[in-house]
Amino acid sequence: MFVDTHVHLYLDAFDADRDAVVERARLQGVDTLLLPAVDVGSVSQALALCDRYPGVWAMAGLHPTYLADAAPDALDRVAEALADPRVVAVGETGLDYYWSRDHVAEQQASLAAHARLAVAHGLPLVLHNRDQKGSERTSEDMVRILREVRETEPGGERLRGVFHCFGGPAWLAAEVLDLGFHVGLGGTLTFKNAGVPEAVADVPLDRIVLETDGPYLAPVPHRGERNEPAYVPLVARRLAEARGVSVGEVASATTASARRLFGLDAAPE
Repeated sequence: MFVDTHVHLYLDAFDADRDAVVERARLQGVDTLLLPAVDVGSVSQALALCDRYPGVWAMAGLHPTYLADAAPDALDRVAEALADPRVVAVGETGLDYYWSRDHVAEQQASLAAHARLAVAHGLPLVLHNRDQKGSERTSEDMVRILREVRETEPGGERLRGVFHCFGGPAWLAAEVLDLGFHVGLGGTLTFKNAGVPEAVADVPLDRIVLETDGPYLAPVPHRGERNEPAYVPLVARRLAEARGVSVGEVASATTASARRLFGLDAAPE
């Protein structure tokens, strides 16, 4: 069985066939779906889908590219949502300097605030990390901010989570492991010349979780199409090839890691 630890199932890209998407996923052994939020509205949408489908769980957070349009009380509303037992993580949050560097200070403050919420609520933190080509500034800033929270926040040493859609740079994997985080691998693992297998070569299998980021970043052979949770086994197959192990071993290790990290075995159904 597999867990899709990152799929935006509430987006309108799934409106026409959402039931079929969930059913196809289950037929492929993907029986657990985690829905990251991007804004306050998507938290409510994700929670509604938790009630609609067994095995679906929500997150609460503000995506860095949505901050400019966020209401003044948006983070307070995220904090309120974290009390809901259907919410199993804080996110997605993080840094995105690819689209704009106009709001860097706001992004960094938001990331730190989300990290503190994760510590306070004992929940994992799900991170978005995207920079302009050739730059490593988001990765450098993210590691610095996470270390600051770990060192200054009461209980900060318990901070944990996922660097979602992990792709490097080369030095980042060691930092992720040292911080106690996991890496999330999706469709980009299957992209030729993307360098993702090399970027995670030294990451133990039990520190990897699988994802789609659907509807985005569909794996080969569906690249360029809408992504969906049923494609998680394609990611697992590529990871198995890269590691020289069976798909079953990848499924067992990554599913156990996801369930442990997100507290799914203890969460009420």
